[in-house]
Amino acid sequence: MRQFRVVAFLSMAMIAGVANRTAAARVAVPADDPFDRGRVLLEAGDIVGALDLWIELRDSLTAVGAEDPRIATAFIASVAEHEIDRYKEMASLMFYWGFSGLTPNDDARREILAEGRRTFALADSVTSDAWSAAGRADPVSLALAIKQFWIERDPTPTTPENERLLEHWSRIAYARENHVYNRSSPFGTDDRGTLYVKYGPPAQVTAGHMKISSAEAEWRGVSRDDLFRWDVEPQYEIWRYTTLNDREFTYFMFGNEEGTGPFRRVAGPHDILPSGSRFGPGSRIATGIRAQYYLELFYYTELARAGGPFGLRLSQLEAIWNQRGGRPNEGYLEAASLRHIDDDVRRAKQPKPLAWSEIDDAPKSAISAQVARVVQDGKPRILVLAVSSPLWTPEMTDGKLPADLALADYVPHHTVIVRDHLLDEIQRAAMQPLDSEGQLATLVLRHEPHVRHLSVAARHDMDTQRRAAARTPPFPGRRHFVVDSPLVFDSTSFEVSDPVVGIAQQAALRPEASPVPLLPATRFWRNDLLRIYFETYRPAGTPAQQSKTYDVRLQVVPSDERFFGHDQTFPFPPAEEEREGRATVSVSVETTGSATKHFLDLDLRNETPGILRLVLDVTDPATGLRRSRVVVVRLLDL
Repeated sequence: MRQFRVVAFLSMAMIAGVANRTAAARVAVPADDPFDRGRVLLEAGDIVGALDLWIELRDSLTAVGAEDPRIATAFIASVAEHEIDRYKEMASLMFYWGFSGLTPNDDARREILAEGRRTFALADSVTSDAWSAAGRADPVSLALAIKQFWIERDPTPTTPENERLLEHWSRIAYARENHVYNRSSPFGTDDRGTLYVKYGPPAQVTAGHMKISSAEAEWRGVSRDDLFRWDVEPQYEIWRYTTLNDREFTYFMFGNEEGTGPFRRVAGPHDILPSGSRFGPGSRIATGIRAQYYLELFYYTELARAGGPFGLRLSQLEAIWNQRGGRPNEGYLEAASLRHIDDDVRRAKQPKPLAWSEIDDAPKSAISAQVARVVQDGKPRILVLAVSSPLWTPEMTDGKLPADLALADYVPHHTVIVRDHLLDEIQRAAMQPLDSEGQLATLVLRHEPHVRHLSVAARHDMDTQRRAAARTPPFPGRRHFVVDSPLVFDSTSFEVSDPVVGIAQQAALRPEASPVPLLPATRFWRNDLLRIYFETYRPAGTPAQQSKTYDVRLQVVPSDERFFGHDQTFPFPPAEEEREGRATVSVSVETTGSATKHFLDLDLRNETPGILRLVLDVTDPATGLRRSRVVVVRLLDL
């Protein structure tokens, strides 16, 4: 079984652990439906009464396995819409509660599918499509994937409130109030609502109707009546974002498709022009020029108010129209039109963030954490390692750092949150420091079969005055892990721990205090010498004095960036990748005693920067039994 460091796949098998709850838990919701009771209060305007009712009924519903996702979404939607601050912590908890249990009726299943569409609209299309298909067959799995998605985006994992989840629902509430020319999106809004939920408010909105002015038409020597049947005055909006691209502004355009169709996101003005103005003999008016070219000129006069490419295109078109006494060469007009269409299509296809939020992009403490399944004293354990430091930006004068620059004193805190198959918290523990500054910490946990998810958070406290002066980040660093089943070996088979990676220990670290001979890290420069550490455990029946030899093979496999991040685990397993890579190391190791520690040093200078999977295969040549482990790292370019 494979353990992924820093990033791990949440497999369907892991979610299936919810089946441990017996079929007896599948009871029908009482005829007096708790969700409907609360909804009646909401419709009557008693928002707080509905919220209090659902809080009161939560425990009794849990007792019969009837956690209700409809209550979960209605609760958090009401808190967000009405900005009831005192219920924000409970809103996060109620949301998690509603997506933890079995689905007792068809209404609840439909709500899970609807919430899946709302949640995974923030993910890539591969993830969204995969969960849409899986959720129809197994809504419970989808419910837990939704819960995990938001747990791993909580900027403050050690507190009850999930600020990012509440921001998401506040955006939904705003979009449902303001962007409803139709309700075609997963959020019950038009396409503008989808963009608003994903990216928040745009920096600039330019809106209106594209139409021809009589004075402009007369100046161009054409009767407005000649264009009357094509000038349907379609509505449009252009949104400009300044945060989605470091190099340039990002524009999104919305309008009536082909002039009179549904109001939706379009690639550019060519999607709004009536198709009849572009093709066929009827598209030519009395001047012999297609209506399309007049509409483009006049419409860009309106769109130029948005600036950017729209203003530039108007200048280009005016230059063409002003040639030859106002009777331009139609070939030039066609070339400009095709060029603008190509530019619109190219811009629409440019990669964009899946979502953007000041919370997501806010500075946070730096942390590198790893989780490894190990065996200690014959018992399965989970080893957690973390190294962290606060990010801070010193005050500068005239672009120079002060001569007496010093990092403000801080107190580090490392916390591990353990969750079960239902992603409910079952344990929380502080990690123990290994160095005098407390930047490096460790923790060993009993590996019970029901443990499936870990969050590691690093917070660095300093007094308020020094925090303001140092401009330290508001959020802790955090990493999340999905944990495979405990290691198990018997009298005839051996086991291998999950690998831990890093660099050789530094002088400041007390070697005797560290459980591994390295400084943990998952990001490396090409000149770094990567060290990979693992342990082998001999069969329990092997005599202590008898040596044992294993064949070790380590491969480096480049991997798809889409499937690996560094703050969250991936919520759905992609198709299995071919595990062919460069055979970097092939050695034989000899072991004595029940457990043996090993490490290999790896030169990465010939590797291509990006995401790399290090595939460790350990084989017992006597039996042919093989254990495979995988760790994921990021190789940075110099």
